[in-house]
Formats: sequence, C-alpha cells, structure tokens
Amino acid sequence: MPQLCYASVMAAKIERTAHEAAVDALLSDAERAEYALRVQALRSRNALLTMLETAREAQGMTKRALASRAGLEASSVRRLLTSATANPTTGNAFRLMAAMGIALEATLPTGERIQLVGPEAPAATRDSAAAARRLDAAA
Repeated sequence: MPQLCYASVMAAKIERTAHEAAVDALLSDAERAEYALRVQALRSRNALLTMLETAREAQGMTKRALASRAGLEASSVRRLLTSATANPTTGNAFRLMAAMGIALEATLPTGERIQLVGPEAPAATRDSAAAARRLDAAA
C-alpha cells in the first residue's frame, strides 16, 4: 500500500478550487457533464473571438473594413469583437476568417483533414477588398 504524506494530501486539496467543490457537491453526474460541455464551448468561443480580434489588429484593419470584406454589417462585427456575450454563428465566424486570410482545418477521427475555411479570399471578398481600403482611407 503506497504511503501518502500529509504534504501531498494537502497539495491535492489545494489544487481544487471552492468553485469546483461546489459544482461537485451541487450537481449530479449528468449535470456536471453538461456543465463541462458548456464551459468548453464558452472557452472555445472566447478563444475564437480573441483570435479574430488579434488577427484584425495585427493586420491593421478597422472593424468597418473587416465587416466590408466579410460582407457583414459594421455594427455586427463591432458587437462580435467587443461584447463579452457575443456568440457568432459559424457562418459569420467563417466569413470573418476568410476576409482576413485565415485558414481553418478540421481533422476527423480517421485522420482525414478537411479545409473548412481557405486562406484564399473568395472572389466576392477580393472585389470588396478595394472598397474596404477606400473605407479605411476615408475614416
């Protein structure tokens, strides 16, 4: 039987937060599983929005220009990139990524890779790029 020292037992207890203890105490196994899925979805959404905003800033692009390139309303893009509760549709997220030349690839359990968003801008997006540059210059 392995020996546990007091310090290792206390370290294990310290690593668990009060929030985690409350979730464990108050939720059933099924509710905890659903909660974990929701937390993961929120973290993924936040990472996506942070990536979009970081890429936009790195490219020196205004939100208005990004909206124009993506074919979206400027107010919608502004809300998506600044609101704490923004929840973009996959279509809007893909359009923003394509407008900035960001590629997105999915890897299936079989190992097959599928490109969801390509780095090349679609023709309509390329055509609106000149209009977006004019908007940037006018702003």
